[in-house]
Amino acid sequence: MNLPKYGQMITAMRESDPSYDGKFYVGVLTTGIYCLPSCKAKLPKLENVVFFSTREEAIAAGLRGCKRCKSERYPDVLPEWLPAVINFMKTRRGEKLNENLLMDMTGTNISTVRRYFKIHLDSTPLAFHRKIRLKYARELLEDGNDYLTACFESGFESFSGFRDAFLKEFGTSPGEIHADR
Repeated sequence: MNLPKYGQMITAMRESDPSYDGKFYVGVLTTGIYCLPSCKAKLPKLENVVFFSTREEAIAAGLRGCKRCKSERYPDVLPEWLPAVINFMKTRRGEKLNENLLMDMTGTNISTVRRYFKIHLDSTPLAFHRKIRLKYARELLEDGNDYLTACFESGFESFSGFRDAFLKEFGTSPGEIHADR
């Protein structure tokens, strides 16, 4: 495997660039850990860094995988619970979820849940679920339901909050969607 140029690897590591994941691994000799270039851990001092072309080379050098970026599991870096949580959210599009429920489902803390949602879905868990609920509300409106029904069936508790979220998400009000059908 051809390694990227040294300067490119340093830049990729400093910018946590995921496009370089799997092309090389970043070994940190002082911690005994190897990471993906996209790892969000604190940047090591450059004099403590060694670049490896494969995970096996890093392991042969006595390093272990990073628990933060899951370098030992790359490219399967999704936590096992994430697809189940996403599916659960999609089946609960008519109710508002809370973060305590998500922590119970995953068996981890909310910071970890938020981090994985941000990395893999570019959203917080509750914002991701709100988009699912708003899409469902739009479907209800397009199927002929009135906007109050769409509001409450999609788990919103107040029409003003629903209207504001709908307008922000779709650039139009729920009443305009209902009137256009």
